[in-house]
Amino acid sequence: MATLPTTVNSTSAGFQPAFKYVGTSDRHACALASIAIICSVSFDDVRLQAENFGMPKTGPYYQWIDADFIAKLLAHFGWVATVWKECANVANLPDLCMALVDYDVDWEVGRFVVIHKAKSTHDAKIIQYAIDPAATELKQQIRTDLNVLKPAWYIGAHPMNKVTVKAGK
Repeated sequence: MATLPTTVNSTSAGFQPAFKYVGTSDRHACALASIAIICSVSFDDVRLQAENFGMPKTGPYYQWIDADFIAKLLAHFGWVATVWKECANVANLPDLCMALVDYDVDWEVGRFVVIHKAKSTHDAKIIQYAIDPAATELKQQIRTDLNVLKPAWYIGAHPMNKVTVKAGK
């Protein structure tokens, strides 16, 4: 069952992200890699499911990766997605989201990153960090300088509630 980590392991020297980095060398597949990060599954699992939902085997994928498609993929793996929301202030982002950075207003496209906010085990401060599946440099794959990334839009994500069915209904 999907769970949203509320803490990250930390020391005075730094922290360990609660989500595992999943990278992609395909510049059109950062949305799929972001879904893999959130759902704790492999990139190939997400890509294959996306293809089962009708996405072509080769990119560009941007015309397929809309809010409905993201919600459908997240739901398949036990997560609920919100609608697109504009990011006015990084501090107001939800505890977990897929955010668009390097956003081009004319083309309405950007690069997806996963942003997670959780309490630190070292000093109980809130740590907000991004996992960037398209980053090639190690120091940019997990980063806390979110204002530099300038998220423009985001889709929040949270685990699905387990539905129980009453007998006789």
